Amino acid sequence: MYLHVIGSGAGGSPGSRRWRAANLLEAEGGLAVVDCGVGCHYRLSDRGLLTEIDYVFVTHSHMDHFLGLPEALFQAHIEGRRKKLVVVAPKIVARSIEAVSPNLLKAVNYQIEMRQAAPGPLLELPGLKVEAAQACHHTAEEAYAYRLEGGGTSLLFTGDTSPNCGPVRRLGRGVDVLIHEATCNEQNAEICAKYAHTTTLQAVKEADAAGAHLLVLTHIDDGFNPTIYRDVKNIGRKDVVIAEDNMWLRI
Repeated sequence: MYLHVIGSGAGGSPGSRRWRAANLLEAEGGLAVVDCGVGCHYRLSDRGLLTEIDYVFVTHSHMDHFLGLPEALFQAHIEGRRKKLVVVAPKIVARSIEAVSPNLLKAVNYQIEMRQAAPGPLLELPGLKVEAAQACHHTAEEAYAYRLEGGGTSLLFTGDTSPNCGPVRRLGRGVDVLIHEATCNEQNAEICAKYAHTTTLQAVKEADAAGAHLLVLTHIDDGFNPTIYRDVKNIGRKDVVIAEDNMWLRI
């Protein structure tokens, strides 16, 4: 199983060093994209994968997590996609796609199956199992964390969430790899709390609570978390990784 970090930034992250949230998971049961922020279609196209992706899972309806999806759907059509694509997302995401491009879902040369995200099991195949739980992100109409399992390995994508979130903790219990947001540093903890995000050190505590073997810190706002490299270095743990755009990890 391979994890590709397409974009590791947050919605307010300045500049273009960190693109908006997007991840690609290569599992035995297929190729799954988790979140598809602005620009995700460029990097998926560069890899020749827009025609090959099997599933897209959107954690919530904030722009930095799905605004690249309409372009990805259209570009896959341009590049000759023919096989069905399953998109699992909050209902407002489907409505937003229809508003941005009213004819997109009808005009492409392949089937797009839109499924409503909800807590509980979402997919169960021989090589890929997906389950969702409600995340604690009150600024979004709906927010979900996704646990993906395949080949004996499990990963949890928290999406945006505040720490100590009961449903996310229950879903993440015993997970091998935790991909957790780290929007702020401790100096900006009040801002994180206000908007239901997590700091670097809070994310480390969540990984410990889950019993994860590896923590990948992502959704990093370079404005609100400029000290993440120093903070992780001071922690002195080899099981904590800072996500970078175009990073890939063999899980």
